[in-house]
Order: sequence, then C-alpha cells, then structure tokens
Amino acid sequence: MKNHDLIAFYQSRDTAERVREELLAAGFDRDDVKVYANTGGETGGGFWDSIKEAFGFVDDEDKALYAEAARRGASAVAISLDDADGPPAQRAVQIIQRYQPLDLDQQATQWRQQGWTGQPAATATATRTQTQARAAAKNVPQGQEAIPVVQEELRVGKRRVEGGGVRVYSRVTEKPVEEQVRLREERVKVERRPVDRPLTDADKPFQERAVEATEMREEAVIEKTPRVVEEVRVSKEAQERTQTVRDTVRRTDVQVEQTGGQPGHSTEVVETFATQLAGDTRFRNREWTTVEPEARKTFEQRYPGNKWEQVKEAVHRSWDRARSKV
Repeated sequence: MKNHDLIAFYQSRDTAERVREELLAAGFDRDDVKVYANTGGETGGGFWDSIKEAFGFVDDEDKALYAEAARRGASAVAISLDDADGPPAQRAVQIIQRYQPLDLDQQATQWRQQGWTGQPAATATATRTQTQARAAAKNVPQGQEAIPVVQEELRVGKRRVEGGGVRVYSRVTEKPVEEQVRLREERVKVERRPVDRPLTDADKPFQERAVEATEMREEAVIEKTPRVVEEVRVSKEAQERTQTVRDTVRRTDVQVEQTGGQPGHSTEVVETFATQLAGDTRFRNREWTTVEPEARKTFEQRYPGNKWEQVKEAVHRSWDRARSKV
C-alpha cells in the first residue's frame, strides 16, 4: 500500500494533464498518478468524493484552501509514492516543479484581499444549517414555540506534522601516515691496479673500445587506492500506534415539566411529594438511583392515572433541594 502522496495544483486542466503524461513517461504507474478537476464548478459532492483518496484527512484550513483553488478552476495532480525521499520522489518533484504549480499560500493571501474569508466548507455548511434551523424556528405557527435540540458530534482525524530528524554530513579530512620501504642503489666503481703477465688473445691489444656502466637506484612510489571501510545509512522506520482522544461534546437537553392541570403534575404537588420523600428516614443518606424505584411506586399509588416519567426529573430536583435543608 502506498504511504506518501505528492499533490500539486495547476491553473488549468491541460497543464495538469501534461504533468501526468510526463510522469507516466518517466516510469510511474498509471494507477498511482491521477488528475482531479472540478468540472462541475462546485467544491463539494462529487469533486470531494473523487479527490479525498489523494488528500486523505486534512484540517479545515487546508481543506478550505484546496476547495477555493478548485472553485477558481485549478486542477490537482496527485502521485502516490512508496518512499517520500527516494530517487523516484525526487524525479517526480522535478517534473512537477517544471510546470510551475500554484503557490497556494501566496494565492490565499491574494484571495483574502479579494474578500475570501478562508472559512472551511464544512463550517460554512454548518453555519447555513444553523441559519436554516433558526429560520425554521421562526416559521413556527403563531401561538407555538420551537426549541431545537442541538448535539455536537466528535470526529477525530489525523494529519502529518513534522517532528525531529537527523542531518548527516560528510566531509574530507587528512591525517599524516608513514610506511618504511627498503630501496636499492647502485654505484659504478672504477679501479686501477698494476699487473705483470703475458699478453693473451683475450686482451685484444691495440684495439679501440668503450665500456659503459649505468648506475641504478630505487625510489619510493606512492599509490593511493580508495577503499570503503564503513557505511552510514539513513533510513526511516514507520510505526503505528493507537491514541485515545478524549474531549467533550455539548447537547441541548429539553425537559418537559407539567406545571398545571392534573393534580399529580402541579408544582405544589411535586414540591410536597419531594419534601415528604426527603424527610423519610428510609431514604436518608441514599442515592437517587436507589430511591427512584420506591419513589415511583409511592407516587403512582398516591396519584393514580399520572405518569411518573413526566415528573421524575422535577421530583429529583425538588428532592435534592429538600434534602440539603434537612
């Protein structure tokens, strides 16, 4: 499975297609090189469905930036790589840079000067939804009032962040070394010595001749042969870990409390029942979860025809207040 994505935006679809063709010609697999173009003129729906496999999870700011680039007609080229630092990745970067991709940070500055707020698409959608909800609440028929029940949802994603690293330098140093070698040297020696013997044919008398003797000597010759004696390899090892993310989400709870009508639902009845419940020695120093079953039984016997579910929260609150005064 591919682990790294290299993505670039271009001003036109034609440029993105040319980049893709050159990447394919350079030997990259066709399934790993894709062009994403917003042909529909919108930044949601089908466009994001097709591009999300290349981008993966990005934060809202980046997503908004990509969406704005697509809305303005830019097309994206995405290439999946096994190694983000190897020669193939470097070759891909060279091809991508050759066609002058958009500098999205610089573009974002210009867009903001033109009035772009940089609001993520998801946030804008949520804002529209809340606005529509408020508008719907205002359209409730006269004499009625709507209270929306709002609940937050927690979504956890991930993004790549730069951590610590290693930088390895190589440099050339010199150090003095010495070796001993035995050298041979010749010298020509000429001697004259007196002799007294009869002349022989070997003496070749009265003939001109010359004798040469060449002195030879050895000298040291230095030859340096480079050898690899050690390797320093730099690589990256990927590990995965599971992290538990804890946060809080908010919810609007709407509680319905009957304040009039049947006797069992009146505030006075609730307060009276809760006060008697708090003063009962059987329930002293006990938690509400253990008191509620018996309180429900007593309430339904005392006020037949009334529903405990409609008043139990009010009884609970009144019981807490009454117990704090005992």
